Amino acid sequence: MKLSICIPTYNRNESLKKCIKSINKIKIKNKIKINIIIVDNSKNNNLLKIKKQLIKNSKFKILFLSEKKRGIVFARNKCLKKLKISNPDYICFFDDDCVVDKNWLKNSLKTIKLKNADIVTGPQIYLNKKVSNYSKLFEKNYGNKKIYNVQWAASNNVLINYKIIKKNKLFFDKKLNKFGVGEDQLFFSKLNSYGSKIYWSKDIKVFENIHKHRLKLDWLIRRSFRLGVAGYYIDISVYGKTKGFIMNYLKCIYYFTKASLYILLFFKHKLRIQILNFFSRFYGRLIGPFMLKKIDFLKK
Repeated sequence: MKLSICIPTYNRNESLKKCIKSINKIKIKNKIKINIIIVDNSKNNNLLKIKKQLIKNSKFKILFLSEKKRGIVFARNKCLKKLKISNPDYICFFDDDCVVDKNWLKNSLKTIKLKNADIVTGPQIYLNKKVSNYSKLFEKNYGNKKIYNVQWAASNNVLINYKIIKKNKLFFDKKLNKFGVGEDQLFFSKLNSYGSKIYWSKDIKVFENIHKHRLKLDWLIRRSFRLGVAGYYIDISVYGKTKGFIMNYLKCIYYFTKASLYILLFFKHKLRIQILNFFSRFYGRLIGPFMLKKIDFLKK
């Protein structure tokens, strides 16, 4: 079995070194051949500073690529274009700031076999649990369920049967690049609509340190708003213009209702945070159909 690990990176050399170090510790069977593709998305080839060090310290062969067009969509698509040549059996995407659990591959393959899955994903666990972290509001939570059938996966922790990507000739949507969010939701939602089976398992884990800018309320508000606007585009892309438009405003009503109900319990700090989250998502959905083409978050 051939596995290609794809890691887009942007000016995170120190965290990338930790990521590669954790990949070295993944438990693998003899018949699995792994290679790593790192796409440098910086303008100044920042990765060159540690390239030799990464090659020296990695157990696996690393292919270095450069993508000058700024944005995660272009970086991930650079990986996908390269994979057309190497034609692996499976591919995975990690973020450059994650630490991969040593049992990640074993548990991923176990879930694939158990559920006959095409795609498997799992949680991103934050290392400093004592800090109030707004990123958690955007993480999937399935309660006590160990394995769960889902409609899409986040590309910070996902293993994919490459045949389904090749069959559907799918790439990440460039129109979502300016949002900085949602491109993975649309990508995997489309694969799900084509019949691919996606499963989330709590044992398929990666870890991440908390970024300081994600501890601020303005980050939460801006991200929720972007997700709201992007959500409209995702809905019309998956379900068509008419049905997608209707679904967008049904979700708009849902988020407004949630925010309104939480106002009654405003004295609780956690619920005040959720009010901001849901209201920002509502407002993004509300104006999304009219502002989609005009807004460019990446420039901001």
